[in-house]
Amino acid sequence: MKIAFKIPPVVNNFSNLHILVEAGKEDIAFLIFSKNPLSVEGFYSYNLNKHISSAEYGSAIKDIISQEDILKQPYASASIFYNFNASTLVPAAHFIDEEKNAVCNIMFGQDKAALCFQENVKGQHIKLIYRVPDKVYETFNHFFSKNIFAHSTSEQINMRSENTNTLHCIIYHASIKILLFKGANIQLVQYFDYESPSDVCYHLINICERFEMPAASIQLQLSGMVDKDSSLFTEVYKYFLHVSFSGAFNEVNIAENLQVLPPHFYHHLTALAQCV
Repeated sequence: MKIAFKIPPVVNNFSNLHILVEAGKEDIAFLIFSKNPLSVEGFYSYNLNKHISSAEYGSAIKDIISQEDILKQPYASASIFYNFNASTLVPAAHFIDEEKNAVCNIMFGQDKAALCFQENVKGQHIKLIYRVPDKVYETFNHFFSKNIFAHSTSEQINMRSENTNTLHCIIYHASIKILLFKGANIQLVQYFDYESPSDVCYHLINICERFEMPAASIQLQLSGMVDKDSSLFTEVYKYFLHVSFSGAFNEVNIAENLQVLPPHFYHHLTALAQCV
């Protein structure tokens, strides 16, 4: 486990603050914020080991929270967003609750150390089926006994532009998450591992070709662990003419201690915070 970022809030009273967690395949992040207006106060991000097991992941969560007093404070609410790859969209008209485990087993293989959930996608006639490692679920429930949880995809599907073809790419330390929109309609949600910038470009270009949406005309929005001076951005810019970073929304305040980071580093979390 490696600490990517650790920026604690500069406050004394936590009772009016909220905590949001996004837990993915090999990444876990904590966003601390206040509401009305939304103000981001703290940000913690950790890179986990590759191929981490459910038990090891649960132990990593215990280590992180046990060692950080800030993460154990009496927050007004706790929201857990799971972001594991074992997730799929199903038309609501064809969804059968009793078959969600079978769908996951067919698509991702059997996993006895995982729990299967389903949820509605707001404003869409779509269900999302997903799995969460059992020890991850149990550990979060131990530390945040009064939490609400969902999969991040359920909210991200509604973060689209109505009139443009858009490719959203969230970059984590060893993987990317891609959401492709054709106007207001979701076309694809997919995760890919990567080792080099060329890997990222390959996946992005391949998706454009599969959906017959030219890379030269599509809007590519990046967020997560990438900056304009990085080799990854340089490589992507060779093929995509319309590249931008997803920044903080106008109605979001960023605490002074967090302004050392570009807002797109944690924009995917800020966007989720606006939904809770």
